[in-house]
Amino acid sequence: MNAEEIQSEILKRMQAAGLVPFVVRKSPYVQDLGDELFVEIVLSDKTRLDEVSDLARQVLNAAGRDERSYSLVVRPRWEIQDIGEVAPAYGTIGGLRAATLIPVTMRSGNTTQQVTVSVTKLAEAELDYILGRKTDLKEVAQIVVDGALRRGGSSYWDPVTEDYLEVASGSAANISRLLKRTA
Repeated sequence: MNAEEIQSEILKRMQAAGLVPFVVRKSPYVQDLGDELFVEIVLSDKTRLDEVSDLARQVLNAAGRDERSYSLVVRPRWEIQDIGEVAPAYGTIGGLRAATLIPVTMRSGNTTQQVTVSVTKLAEAELDYILGRKTDLKEVAQIVVDGALRRGGSSYWDPVTEDYLEVASGSAANISRLLKRTA
């Protein structure tokens, strides 16, 4: 089977299993890389990952592909549900850290996940200086999480395994450009 036939067969089996409503548009994506096949499937509901992974592996194995001849990425699409209130950061022994924490609630289907965005005080000061105004740290958290969510393929961001994102002073200039666009 070629890449298009594998993609078609995965979709056909997902349809039969009632899983197509959970598939995000432009998915599954199957790319023939010569000696390897790359398959990415993005779902709107995290709870369906195992079921879809098993189904895709069955199709790939039936097509004569062993696990060394393909890369399979089945991942959920996460969305920001809520950005919480800004709070000071504390160290492990209770002392204040030079950072501010912003809790962000993510959602995939009925599953929620809490992540934290930490903005160092130096990054905040640089943003204030570059923008010429007090920076809305909730807006910074939105930009940072949106940027992480745009990563796809095998290097996608999973908020379950990576629930802490930090904004240091080195990223202030790039973030300020994005903040200027939204102002």
